Amino acid sequence: MKRSSFALLACPACHARLALQAGQADPVESGNLHCDACQKDYPIAQGIPRFIQAAELSGLNRRFAYLYDRFAWAYPSFMAIAFAVIGMSEERARREILDRLEPGGGRVLEVSIGPGVNLPYLVKRPDVGEVFGLDISLGQLRRCQSYTQRKDWSVDLFLGNAEQLPFQDAAFDSLFHIGGINFFNDKKKAIEEMIRVVRPGAHILIADESERGARSYEHTIPGFKKTFKGRRATVTPPVELVPSEMREIRLFDAWKGWFYCLEFRKP
Repeated sequence: MKRSSFALLACPACHARLALQAGQADPVESGNLHCDACQKDYPIAQGIPRFIQAAELSGLNRRFAYLYDRFAWAYPSFMAIAFAVIGMSEERARREILDRLEPGGGRVLEVSIGPGVNLPYLVKRPDVGEVFGLDISLGQLRRCQSYTQRKDWSVDLFLGNAEQLPFQDAAFDSLFHIGGINFFNDKKKAIEEMIRVVRPGAHILIADESERGARSYEHTIPGFKKTFKGRRATVTPPVELVPSEMREIRLFDAWKGWFYCLEFRKP
């Protein structure tokens, strides 16, 4: 993690600035972040600030963090098979969504970065500055960290909950989320947080599987159907959760109808 990135961080509980505590041999690699306002501490381990503890998660957030941890090693291979079934190349599918980003040379945040499968379509774009990623699954983040280190890509990673983002207001120039929001505990809060951490005028993209895609997961992802104990709600894009003051709100099908994409602009 870059030292310059610490200025972007905020306590996810109260949004106050965090202090990197001294006294560590390498605090960026294994230090501690302290909030004076609410007296909370957040450890940094192996270069990843950790703003959540697995034991503190509840509901679907807890269940899916566990599922993603177990599934992390197989995710890239699974997606390759999924795109073959859909009938699209992975590059075409990811560009269908990511080419709509408008970073303007600034900072881009991916919420639910997973193992980093979208990074190849971001890091070399001339209009993308710094790239940041957050995920609720430590297993996914470790895979992502290993991937970025092999590629020598500078991507700061954070373990956190999309419903309580650990960043300052207006810290990013663009933000996107692909996969996950359908089964967040609080989709409305997550959308509000995404809006909070981007600058005015920023473009936000939120994509996830449609009901068709969710049904396919019940037959292909081990543990997915069991997670809901037979009570999975029908997937509906969260258009009604986007605040009415947002501009240019648009919903469209992606990946041949297996996903939806919701986009809007912060005024």
